[in-house]
Order: sequence, then structure tokens, then C-alpha cells
Amino acid sequence: MPIHLYIEQYFQVHPEARKRGIEIKNPPIEKRPKVWKVEEKLVSAGKLQIPIRIYIPNEEEKHPLFIFFHGGTFIPGGVESHDVSCRMICSLTGYKVIAIDYTTESESQSFQQCDGAVKWIMKHAESLGVLSDEMAIGGSSIGAHFAINIVLNFICQGIVPFKKQVLYYPIIEWDDQVKTSPHISRMLFNGKYGLDLTMHSIYLSPSISYYAPLYENNNDLAQMPPTLIFTAEYDPLCDEGDQFAEELRKIGVDVKYVRFDGNVHGFMQNFPGSPDYMRGHDITAAFLAFE
Repeated sequence: MPIHLYIEQYFQVHPEARKRGIEIKNPPIEKRPKVWKVEEKLVSAGKLQIPIRIYIPNEEEKHPLFIFFHGGTFIPGGVESHDVSCRMICSLTGYKVIAIDYTTESESQSFQQCDGAVKWIMKHAESLGVLSDEMAIGGSSIGAHFAINIVLNFICQGIVPFKKQVLYYPIIEWDDQVKTSPHISRMLFNGKYGLDLTMHSIYLSPSISYYAPLYENNNDLAQMPPTLIFTAEYDPLCDEGDQFAEELRKIGVDVKYVRFDGNVHGFMQNFPGSPDYMRGHDITAAFLAFE
């Protein structure tokens, strides 16, 4: 279907955003979705100091947990850019949401921060008021990529701590290839609708455990928890997200896959209140509900 009119109108007014990304402008705190409390913490993982933001839905002592990694490698990101979305998820689900405020300066350092923060959270689950048998993990864009790899790392160690996984427009193929990519959406939409893969030089240290999920051992992928995957029709990453969903299905993983036609990368943070924005959060809330 055609790209949503309000998105095309935005790009006509802000042509530079076609490559640099849509600027996220949060409303004042008092106009953001209401949660009972928001706390900021600095956690230690070895020599790393990692900020986290904790969204608490109500006064109950224990809550299910959703660990969330923001996007921001190819377009502007950060924990504040996803604040409204995290508040929405917390409010709609009754989950305690913990957003990891990792740096976006280096992919290897980013992953180490995310991985270290998750291990710290699991170690301190009791004091954090977390129901350890009701934990989910996820993220957007590169944040989704980090979530997938953290889950796979645990699986490789014989541990499956997360009951559900949420991936918004994930980066699956960890490269900046466009014309030579097997994924047609990269060639069709790169640099046109808010994401340009060629504007960022990707480098990952070989010293850390890291891989493109599509090429991981099927025996490990088959142990992934039930997974929700969103893609957007005009996102360069659409085809690889679609392929990843299909690969998981083939090996028996419970997958809910939704392609948002007419939309672009980042729609779960952009244009709050738009139909797909609201629909995406409703689908996420329904998926995360524990029976």
C-alpha cells in the first residue's frame, strides 16, 4: 500500500530526515503516559557502569519484567527517545519495564553494556521486585539485535530465562550492504524513509560473542521463547525481519509476525497517537500477557 500520508508529508517538510532519521520530540512529562513511578539507577558490571531506567506500574511488591533495549545505531536513539513507548508498555501490561541506557558510540561496547546490565538485573531480581518466572526481553532495531543475541548466549549456556521476546524492526544481518544484499527491501528503501545503512560504518570486536542470528545453529534458535516481530513495509530491514520470522517458524518457535504496511522504521517511537503506533502497543500488550 502507499506510504501513510502523514509520514510522506513529514519527509516533504524535513527532507534531511530521509537519511538521518525522524526527530523524536517527547511531550512534557505531565503529558506522557502515566505510570506509578520511574526510577533511575546506575548498575555495575565489572568495570562498566550502566544507567537503567525502571518504570513501575503500581504499588504491588512484585511484577513481571520486560527488559528493553532502545534503537539508535543508524538513527538518533537513546533511552529518552523511547520513554513514551516504555511508559505505554508499562501502563498497558502491568509489567515493570527496565530500559537499558547503553552508549551508541561503539557496537561492541553497547553489546557488553546490554549483556552486563541483563546479568545484573537477573542477579538482583529479588530486590528489584521481579517475578523471575515471568521475564521478557526485547528492543527496537539494533536493540532487537542485542536482545536476540543475549537470548542466544543464554541458550548456548543451557539457560532459558526469558518467557517471551519482542523485536521491533530488528537488524538481523549485521552489515551495511545495500546493493549486494539478498534482501530486496534494502535496495528499494535505503536512505528514502528515515534509515540509511550506509551512513554508519559497522565494526564489532572479534573478542566478544557476537553473530548474525540467521546463521546461528538451528538447535539453539529452536529453543528461543515465543517471539513477537514487527516489521514496516518501507523499512530497508523489512525483508530480513520477515525471513527471520519464517526461519523461526520452520524450526518450531512460536512466532507472531506483523508487517505494518505503509509504515517506516521506528514507527513504535515516531508519531505518538497515530493508528499504527497505538495498534503496535496494543498488540505488544496482548502478546506479553501471561496466562
